[in-house]
Amino acid sequence: LGMAAPAALQRSAVSPAGRHTASLIFLHGSGDTGQGARAWIKQILNQDMAFQHIKVIYPTAPARPYTPMKGAFSNVWFDRYKICNDVPEHIESINSMCQGLTDLINDEVKNGIAKNRILIG
Repeated sequence: LGMAAPAALQRSAVSPAGRHTASLIFLHGSGDTGQGARAWIKQILNQDMAFQHIKVIYPTAPARPYTPMKGAFSNVWFDRYKICNDVPEHIESINSMCQGLTDLINDEVKNGIAKNRILIG
């Protein structure tokens, strides 16, 4: 039996006003959600971050046990062994994040957006 495909990332999106020719994938901070990041930007700009030709996508990291929070579930892009600069990266969770974001990028490519017109911020 193969591994089940991971569920697609939940996402909140702002459609472009005109023809969709580029996409911006905007990642939230630890413990937030795509909708939370979108609301934060909207509060700062007094409007949605919207463009003529760019779709803005705010995905939500899947909830996972987060070691710095004693294993409590949190919406984080990857786990950390602890929060400090001289600790190795948690490679397994980073690989999982990369796969989820690759799937999201591939969805945009399937919608006709060239890879060089897709940004992750």
